[in-house]
Amino acid sequence: MTTEDTTTDRSTLVDLLARYRRVAAARSYDESLQLSLPRVTDASRADAEILAAAGRPHDAVRTLGHDEAVAELRRLGTQWSVAEAASVWVAGLWSAPWAWRPALTGTLLASRLPDHPFTPYGVDTAGGAHSVDGRSPAPDSISAPTPSTSPCRVCGTQGTTNVAVTDAWSMRHLDGAPIDGDVVGHVLALSELEGRERPVPTEHDLWTFRAILTVLRTLPQGTSQSKARAALKQARLLDTVSPYAVGSLLEELALVGVVATASRPGLVERWSDYSERDERPSVRVEVQAPLAWWSSSDGLRDHVLREVFEGLLPPETLFTDVDLDSPHPTPVPARGATVAAAARARERALSRPAKTSVPRSVGSGPAAAGDVWAMQVAPDAWVTLYVWAVEELGGRPYARVEFLAGLSSAFPSPAERAEVQPRYDGRWWFFAHSLDKTPGARRILQDAPAPTVASPDPDRTSNGAAKNLSHLARACFPELR
Repeated sequence: MTTEDTTTDRSTLVDLLARYRRVAAARSYDESLQLSLPRVTDASRADAEILAAAGRPHDAVRTLGHDEAVAELRRLGTQWSVAEAASVWVAGLWSAPWAWRPALTGTLLASRLPDHPFTPYGVDTAGGAHSVDGRSPAPDSISAPTPSTSPCRVCGTQGTTNVAVTDAWSMRHLDGAPIDGDVVGHVLALSELEGRERPVPTEHDLWTFRAILTVLRTLPQGTSQSKARAALKQARLLDTVSPYAVGSLLEELALVGVVATASRPGLVERWSDYSERDERPSVRVEVQAPLAWWSSSDGLRDHVLREVFEGLLPPETLFTDVDLDSPHPTPVPARGATVAAAARARERALSRPAKTSVPRSVGSGPAAAGDVWAMQVAPDAWVTLYVWAVEELGGRPYARVEFLAGLSSAFPSPAERAEVQPRYDGRWWFFAHSLDKTPGARRILQDAPAPTVASPDPDRTSNGAAKNLSHLARACFPELR
């Protein structure tokens, strides 16, 4: 499995992301892996094959132990300075794929993460397992690492983690960085970025960053983090209307320490154990600290902003609000131009039923004996019907029809000599009115010879509107069930 998009052009990346979302629309739970994985259906089988051929199998799984994940994150983090990671984070607001943004949170996690053994919840940590700079050894009272599904109190990583690789790849491109300081998620993210040419933020990226800060600085006093997210969404500074994607951006700034409180700072100021970050002021608050405890009354941590981002913008610019109504720096990218937005548009296009050319009916007028009619019974399924006779029931003409053998994925051509298609319990007739007025029904042959039959006329009949035949076809064609 390829681990990066170095050789993947933008259009291919967009197409693969869209196809993965189509596959991931159906899921099943793997008990052995304790993992929800995408499940291939008939509708997504071709998508899954394209993903596999591109090195992105829909069901790819990677297993990492706690110590392995911590060690790998540290290795990957040494490849970045904070300034370099901050630069690609800003580029990842618009011009570069959002999957670049985990470089900043991942680099800070790697640099701050202390040495520690796997310490699942329930283990006594009295006396402390480590120092915040990671140099102090763990005391003997801490148990040795053991496989467990419980997260580590220090870093949040399970003893053994199974992760859906393509699922995580898709989420980074469509939502942003892994949330909650997820060690394994950042290992996958930084692995994907390893060795790639790094993007440089454009003037529009830098303006967008300043505009985000402006929105957060100018919120009314006491605005909660959830309403701050709503304000960012309403400002439409990102190429998305997804509250999850906007929320991810806010959580990234919080984990860094820009949107944080003095008592619960982000990674730039100090390490906080997962157990501390998992504390919330209320059960109604879903996000972790630092964001869980922040409101607009706390403001932004300007010294963190300066430390992380002043290599990109001088202080007089970094701390000056922008006029959100003024013209943006040119060139202004069009909405829908980002990989995330284009992938969702591509998914909609792939899921749209293909338009097929359906010819007009042969002849004119209502159904008549000897007609063969085609009827669309599903987006990709057509059947044919033979009209044995037209009879009046209650003063209204009804065509006595019977399904003919054969199910077509496209508009069918009339067979020279057809056979009838029985129902599950034998031959069956339907008396249909308004066949000529039914959407998706076309007469394809007149004065056709009677179909071949191998059993007597049916004694089971029904009657009703011809439109009901699209549903009733399931009783005669098992493939439609």
